Amino acid sequence: MKREPAHILIVDDEPQVGLLIVEELSAHGFICEAVEEAVLAMSLIASQPPDALIADIQMPQPNGLELLAHAKTYAPRCKVILVTGSSRRQYIAQALLLGAYDYIEKPFSPGELAEVVSQAVNGGSDSPALVDRAARAMELSSQIRQASLESVTALVRAVEAKDPYTRRHSEHVAHYAMNLAGALGLPATAVESIRVASLLHDIGKIGVPDHILTKPGPLTDEEFEQIRLHPSLGSNILASITLFSEESQLVRHHHERWDGKGYPDGLTGEESPLESRIMQVADCIDAMLMQRAYKKGYPVEAMLGELILCSGTQFAPRIAAAAVQWCRDNPDKLILPDRELAAMSA
Repeated sequence: MKREPAHILIVDDEPQVGLLIVEELSAHGFICEAVEEAVLAMSLIASQPPDALIADIQMPQPNGLELLAHAKTYAPRCKVILVTGSSRRQYIAQALLLGAYDYIEKPFSPGELAEVVSQAVNGGSDSPALVDRAARAMELSSQIRQASLESVTALVRAVEAKDPYTRRHSEHVAHYAMNLAGALGLPATAVESIRVASLLHDIGKIGVPDHILTKPGPLTDEEFEQIRLHPSLGSNILASITLFSEESQLVRHHHERWDGKGYPDGLTGEESPLESRIMQVADCIDAMLMQRAYKKGYPVEAMLGELILCSGTQFAPRIAAAAVQWCRDNPDKLILPDRELAAMSA
């Protein structure tokens, strides 16, 4: 008995992409239906379950991952093939957990999609190589993120190099923030996000005039207003880089205060992200300990005294207390001006 052609549902909010997929698969004998709206696709999946679903991950809500979850509930025999751009590889692990059959990256090679669909609908088991391919893709994504981080960090260093007193400041902040995060028991993923955000927290100073950044003395009110723009400028820069979208929000809020008198949004207490509150304390520790054009570095006990004094106003009490305890338990890990000079000359 001749088998009926497989029914393939294609969901992509770009109509031209959907038409191209229909053209290729129809030429291989599949019955295809393309829709642009994911909500309509959900209705079709429930009422007329397709043999295979091809969905773009990045679509207006509901997105491809939500369609995948819906299909697994209402059409469990439907094989789901996700389409992704190379910049969206971070979704692959989640897609595997939700039960995707396979994924294909844009742009497609000729015949590539038809081959995967044929394997899916002809009773083939889920590809044992899929997990390995996904792992390689995630590793490559990690490499791309590291390369991007190095590039953006180079810009931060260029800004810091304009003022000899702020060289390596971002690295110092990352050092303190990671240690504080560990002391507070944050998971490894959060510690890594804090590390990246700390390294990039002053990227917005690229938009601040040099004569303000390097001014050897107190700033005027107008000049300080220019400085106050750097968290939002930095957040906007990072938000434009997909790999740093999460860190962009941490950078935006690293100058908020517990009492709401910070900037740019005047958030109060726990309204700002925990990671940003940790970065704020770490930033201030380094600013107090290191020498500046207009001041000498604080002695360690004076710095600790400020953390205690400003707990509950400038700093989150729990984080300030953890910072004081960590500094007292780890005096050898504090970065002091004399140690910094020794490290630079080594």
